[in-house]
Amino acid sequence: GYAVQRYTSRIPSNTLACLYGLSQDAAERRGLGDDVQIVLSAYDEGNTVIPVKRIIRRFQQGGNRGLVCLVGVQTNQFPRAMDLARQFRARGIPVAIGGFHVSGCLAMLPEMPGDLQEALDWGVTLFAGEAEGRLETLFIEAYQGRMAPVYNFLGDLPDLRGAVTPFLPEAMVRKYVGTFTGFDSGRGCPFRCSFCTIINVQGHKSRYRTADDVERLIRTGLTQGINRYFITDDNFARNKNWEPVLDRLIKLREERNGDLGFQIQVDTLAHKIPRFVEKAVRAGVSKVFIGLESVNPDNLIAANKRQNCVGE
Repeated sequence: GYAVQRYTSRIPSNTLACLYGLSQDAAERRGLGDDVQIVLSAYDEGNTVIPVKRIIRRFQQGGNRGLVCLVGVQTNQFPRAMDLARQFRARGIPVAIGGFHVSGCLAMLPEMPGDLQEALDWGVTLFAGEAEGRLETLFIEAYQGRMAPVYNFLGDLPDLRGAVTPFLPEAMVRKYVGTFTGFDSGRGCPFRCSFCTIINVQGHKSRYRTADDVERLIRTGLTQGINRYFITDDNFARNKNWEPVLDRLIKLREERNGDLGFQIQVDTLAHKIPRFVEKAVRAGVSKVFIGLESVNPDNLIAANKRQNCVGE
């Protein structure tokens, strides 16, 4: 019944960074018109007490011309998201919820589940899919007071090449252990694990950011003193652009005499990809997450996770 919070969090939210970067870009380009200033505030409830009353007062002073976005909401987080949404909606403040719970339910279930229907009944807008190229439309329609109940972009996955890159301001990054942040260099996974939501939301096709995009993101972070990153791709080894990205990271790390580090996620067979491990080490990868849902081979086969071999 309450949010688990820490003084510092371990892993930054890539979704929050993506939405912040897109929102900041819309603000800089005056996406609502030259005479409208977009004021952006972001919070990670994993390490910050959400100032609900202060947010409500700020909206009321501005005639409720704004939008509360609850981003990256996973299934276990959805009840808490609704706790917050009800407080804002009770004061007439527009609210939108996105993330893997909304996207996964709309992608995989034949009917609208009860918790999402309750959100709609409260006047909460549901956002399914990815926000690149779409977030500004949501902002415009929120500003004009005509948001749709549901925005579903699951059937139209954006190209990430040249897209606005994830970004979090330094003050937020400092609240994570080790002062590091994250970004996705690609989305989508070629595998077909039966339990996985990634493939139903982000698809099987590998979509990726260019090496230039990644370099620009890293250099922006370095200006804030951030030199540790978690590459949040569900399986970085299966990103078709992994080698150009690692080559660029190697170059950047050499420029900084090794003062650049990364964490990644892979499957157990990633070490069989020629040059992958060697280049990952040279790029500064020091920690690797491997999803071990089971060490029972029969269970892995039953879940269609054939890329994880217990012997490897």
